[in-house]
Amino acid sequence: MTLTAYLPRLGLFERPVRKPRHPQHRAVDEVERQQFLRAGADLLIKTLRIQLDDAEARHAEVVARIDERHGEIVRGLEEQVAELERRLGIACQANAAADMTQEIEIPRDLRERFAAGQVVRLDVSPLAAVTDPGRTH
Repeated sequence: MTLTAYLPRLGLFERPVRKPRHPQHRAVDEVERQQFLRAGADLLIKTLRIQLDDAEARHAEVVARIDERHGEIVRGLEEQVAELERRLGIACQANAAADMTQEIEIPRDLRERFAAGQVVRLDVSPLAAVTDPGRTH
């Protein structure tokens, strides 16, 4: 062990424990200290209020940009839906026109009945002959 390790054991450098002095406060000094602390707190509150106002302004700008972008997206989707509805209408009209212009295929059994003479077309039927075209019944 070194000599410095033995010194605390020897007690050569120990100081007597002193009682701490009680500071004597003066009321005027305490009032000034409290006013100084309050002024500092007021400045801190003002600074925080300014920061909060700036943050609210930035937040409002962000919300406005989000709303604007949302509106653009909604308008784009509405245009797409309108275009798809228009295309669907055109497709339905084209299908209806194609159905109306297609030839009607006569079933094979009906063709056989026509050939056998059991069924006659309306224009050659004796029951369809009109004797008095001016009179309906």
